[in-house]
Amino acid sequence: MKRGAVRLSGVLGQDRAQAKLEAEFGAGRLAHAYLFVGPQGCGRGTLALALFQALNCENREGQEPCGQCGSCRRALAGQHEDLMILAPPEGQASAQIKVEEVREVIRSLSFAPYGGGIRLVLIREAEHLNPTSANVLLKTLEEPPEKNLIVLTVQDTKGILPTLVSRCRRVNLMPLEPGLVARELERRGAEPGAAALKAAMSGGSLARALQMDEARLKNDLDRFIARLTAGDGAVADWAFAEELVREFRGATIDREGLVEALDLLAVYFRDQALRAADRAQGTLLPQTGPALGLEVASQGFSAVRRAQAQILGNASPELALTVLLGRLHGARA
Repeated sequence: MKRGAVRLSGVLGQDRAQAKLEAEFGAGRLAHAYLFVGPQGCGRGTLALALFQALNCENREGQEPCGQCGSCRRALAGQHEDLMILAPPEGQASAQIKVEEVREVIRSLSFAPYGGGIRLVLIREAEHLNPTSANVLLKTLEEPPEKNLIVLTVQDTKGILPTLVSRCRRVNLMPLEPGLVARELERRGAEPGAAALKAAMSGGSLARALQMDEARLKNDLDRFIARLTAGDGAVADWAFAEELVREFRGATIDREGLVEALDLLAVYFRDQALRAADRAQGTLLPQTGPALGLEVASQGFSAVRRAQAQILGNASPELALTVLLGRLHGARA
């Protein structure tokens, strides 16, 4: 594969992973297969596509791809003839990447890249490879045909076969810093307050932040605060819990979605603790509701995290939320 100093472009907040690939590129030591590990929306696919663009740029004179040649333009548009992307169907949590799709990609690798450069096969969310698909891929990962690069993206290596992990060179990506996410959202036109709120709730994922509804976040936060300041007892707390859980109930309860919704409450108590400790510069949300003391805010944060763990541990979500609200009322009192 190509060598020479290069700067991968368009990658946000992944300096260490980016530097690793740039160094391997420059030394001519790129692997044939990589495993990019990190949370959704942190830039795993963007990093893979930046590497593909750099490998195939036709007019690179400095360290960065030119962005203007035919190869760069097609790569940036996601329409390059040597870019192949596999991913599970969107909106289906249990969807799998079909073995027929994997076999079709492997057959394509036996032909030389159309553009004469390097072909990239990007397998997004490789946790969705079923055992049959993964086994079909194993031999190709071990020894891909020349001028082919395979990149798998996963959130956690526990979700895929160890044999797949062992055949790839691992690159770790970190969640994006909230400040970085907020600045990027502002660059794209978001108001500072909205950008800060979305960044606080994004979990380090720019993609998640971009999908968030600012009005709904504000409404949810106001609902939580109103419930915390109400003094009408456990029955009203249970009714609130039932209403909240209903929003995440389908054929089954979306426990992870419910836990993510409670992140808003955790961030609220975190910010209250920081303000009480005279560290308001580290807060993520605008001041909402009455100020809390450090001890109360810390107890509130711990109680939310405990309830989240119980919900993920298959406790009754309505009961866990009602107990949480009771503890929070008691702490405020």
